[in-house]
Amino acid sequence: MDGMIAMLPAPLQKLSSHIDFQGQKVAERTYQVILTLAGIIGFFVGFWTQQLSYAIFTVMGASAFTALIILPPWPFLFRKNPIVWQTPTEEQETSPDSSEKKDDKKKKETKKTK
Repeated sequence: MDGMIAMLPAPLQKLSSHIDFQGQKVAERTYQVILTLAGIIGFFVGFWTQQLSYAIFTVMGASAFTALIILPPWPFLFRKNPIVWQTPTEEQETSPDSSEKKDDKKKKETKKTK
């Protein structure tokens, strides 16, 4: 994904392209509702006019409308709940002596269990 963003012009690279988890849920539900309603409306439009093409155009128009709503990561829809990451902690360096002691303890424990 970073490679694709690097190919964009400089002003577009500054835009955030991330959606939080709640935003993903909202986007999924939105597209399901819109396309389901479009399918039902398209069926009735096609049935009433006796034109299959009208039904197909209705669903295709709703698909384009849904893409305009869902694909951009709108901050007011899909980025309301940003993820707060924990700060990384530094690992404690272990001395070689302590790792040898741990290995000896493991060996003793395995001998006891056998």
